[in-house]
Amino acid sequence: MGIADYEQLIAGFSGGFAATIVCHPLDLLRIRYSVNDNNASLRPQYRSYFHAIKSIVKAEGVRGLYQGLTPNIIASPLAWGLYFQFYHQMHPHFNYLSNAVSLPFQNLVVGCAAGASVMAVSNPLWVAKTRLCLQYENEAAKTYRGMIHCLRKILQEEGIKGWYRGFVPALFGTLNGAIQFAIYNYLKDWRYRTQNLSRDKPLGTLDYLVFSSASKMLSTASTYPYQVVRARLQDHHTNYSSSREVMYRIIKNEGFTGFYKGMFMTTLKQLPNGIVTYVVYEHAKQLIEKFAD
Repeated sequence: MGIADYEQLIAGFSGGFAATIVCHPLDLLRIRYSVNDNNASLRPQYRSYFHAIKSIVKAEGVRGLYQGLTPNIIASPLAWGLYFQFYHQMHPHFNYLSNAVSLPFQNLVVGCAAGASVMAVSNPLWVAKTRLCLQYENEAAKTYRGMIHCLRKILQEEGIKGWYRGFVPALFGTLNGAIQFAIYNYLKDWRYRTQNLSRDKPLGTLDYLVFSSASKMLSTASTYPYQVVRARLQDHHTNYSSSREVMYRIIKNEGFTGFYKGMFMTTLKQLPNGIVTYVVYEHAKQLIEKFAD
C-alpha cells in the first residue's frame, strides 16, 4: 500500500492539527462556559469572555489558555484523519441506499457511521481534554498533572467507564460532523454542477472557505446542546449519573438557554476551525495526489 491509500487520513490529520493549534484557547473558553451552572463554590464566575481571558492569563500566563492542548492536539487531528478515511472507505458499502434515498441523506448516514467509529477510539482523549481544561486558576492544587496522569487516574478511580463518560451524547454529536460533511459535499457538488466544472479540477480556495464555514455554522447550530451535556458529564467537579439527569438539572436550574451556554464562543471557534480544517485538508490532498503520481 502506498501513500495514496492513506490520502484521506493524512489530509484529514493535517487539517485537524492546524485547526487545533489555532483554535484551542477558544475551545477552552467554550468548555468552561458550557459547564458553568452558576455555582460559585465549584468554579470561577466570569463576567464576560474578556474577563475570563484576563483572569486566566493573570493567574497562569498565556500558557493557561492552552490547558488540555496535549490530548486535544492528539485527539482532534486523529479524529479528523480517521473520520475522512472511514468516510471514504465506508461510502461504497452504502451505495445500496442510492436507489432509496437522496445522495445528501446517504452522505449523512455514512457520516454518522464514520463518526461513531471515530468516537469509540477517541473518547478517552476527549475526557482527558475536558478535565484538563476545567482545572481552574483559583484551585489550590491541580487534580491532574497532564494527559497521561489524567488518563491513569481516571482508570484507577473510575474504571474504563470513566474513559467513556459522555459517550452517549457524543454519539448524537456525530451528527455534527455528518451534517457538516453532507452539507459541504452538497455545496461542492452544486458548485461543480452549476459551473460545469470537471470533477478532476480542484475548486478555488474561496470556494472551500465559503462552503466549510457555511456547513460548520449550520451543523453547530443544530447539534450544540449535546456538547453542553457531554462536557458536564465529563467534568470532575460534579457527579451526574446520566445524560437524563444533566438535562433535567439544566432545565430546572437554568432553563432551556442553559443548553446553549458557550454557543457564541463555539461559533467563534468553529468558523476558523472548520475553515482551517477543510482548506488544509483539500490542499494536503492535492499535494498527496501530486506526490503519489
